Parts: sequence; C-alpha cells; structure tokens
Amino acid sequence: MKIIYLLSTLLFFSYKCAHVNLRKVNGTKFHAVRVVGNIPVFTADTSFEIGGSYDIFYYDDLIMYKFEYRFDSLVNGKLLLQEWRQIFFVFHKDSVFGYSYYLPPESTAVEGRISVDTMLKRNAYEPFKFDSSLYLKPDSIYFDDEKNLVNVYNSPVTEDYPERFTIYLYYSKKLKCIAETLSKNKDTVNGMKLFKVRILAHGHYYEKFKISQPRREYLLEMKQIPIKNGMEVMGYFDKYKKSVLRGF
Repeated sequence: MKIIYLLSTLLFFSYKCAHVNLRKVNGTKFHAVRVVGNIPVFTADTSFEIGGSYDIFYYDDLIMYKFEYRFDSLVNGKLLLQEWRQIFFVFHKDSVFGYSYYLPPESTAVEGRISVDTMLKRNAYEPFKFDSSLYLKPDSIYFDDEKNLVNVYNSPVTEDYPERFTIYLYYSKKLKCIAETLSKNKDTVNGMKLFKVRILAHGHYYEKFKISQPRREYLLEMKQIPIKNGMEVMGYFDKYKKSVLRGF
C-alpha cells in the first residue's frame, strides 16, 4: 500500500552536535535522542499496532543504539519466562560494521561484529521517503502552539492508490543540531530540523484487496532525552574501543 512506500529506506546520520543538551561523565561530553514510532495495521482478519522506541547516544565520532527485544523461554512447549531485554550496538559513524552487546542474564545471545546496515534494518524505524516530483511544495504551512513549523502535504489520489493521505512534517530550531534524520530530502527547512512525521490516512475501501481501511494515524518522532545512566553508557563505548583494538 501507499503508506508502505512512503515509510521506506534506512535510518542514518553523519555529524556531531556541538552544544545541544550535552551530558558530562568524568569530563566526557555526549548526548542522546529517543526515536518513537507507531504504525497501525489492519487486515481482513485482525488489526494491531507496530510501535515502540529506542535510544541513540552520540559520543565524539561514535554512535550507540539501545534496543529492546522480547525474550521467551520455552521448555517442552511451555512458556517459563517472558520479558523484555536490552541490546547495545556501537559503531564508528564512518564504519560499515559495529559490535553488539547483550545485558546479562542473556548468556546464549551471540555478541560481536555485525553489519550496521543489517542491525538497523532489523531494529530501527525506516525514515520517511518523499517522491520529490510530487511533493516539491507544501499545500499549507503554519506554526503550532510550541512554535514548531508544520508543513502539510496532501497526497495525490490515483487509480492504484485511491485513499487520501495528509502528511504533516514538524520542524524545530531547538533540535537542529541532532544528527539523526527522519527524511533525507526533507530533513531541514530554513535552518530548522525535521523531528516529527505524522500521517493521517482518511480511510478507503480497496477493491483490489477486498478490504476496508479505517481512518488512522501513523507517527514517527524523535526527542532529545536526558542521560540518566551515564556511566553505563560510557562503559559500552569503552567496551567497543577495546573490541576494535583486539579485533573481537
């Protein structure tokens, strides 16, 4: 469906922030953002939401993702334990490989060297993608109550994609030093940073699929967060440096 096309490609970033909400641990400065997503899914039989969040930490030229995954322990088909566990993934901003680290008590997971592209495709939200020929100029522009710039686009209706979508892109001056991007070709406007993508689907019956899609909303957003576990974060950055030196 059209919304799948609009939300395709890879999350990536490139530069350091000089002064945005930096945290110091033993004289070392770093900062973090949280990426939050919510994607409703409706089929002929059921409906559910794909959602969640993860944190990204920046320290000099190093980047670390903190993901959560669900751990299930089964014995003879009986569920003995079900819980959420954490994994840290660290890499240099110019590297194609990084290192993954699992928190105890995860003793069976394989830690070590893994492709950045592979790890992010498995765990990170894919950013918003525009067809530049269709979305050259917004249909309307306004400032919200928090003085964020909002560009609004109305997607064209076609025979293949008869449903109407209204796309809201939110920009802020406060977040312009954050390296993460939600859309490569719509990332900045007038020195302001894209930090939220909101898509309102107006609902439609798809004859081709024999399914009715209700009115629904998709969300992708990033926020700066305070770093409360600074020593733990620095510990994984240091662990990565040691892994690289010994060729782990």
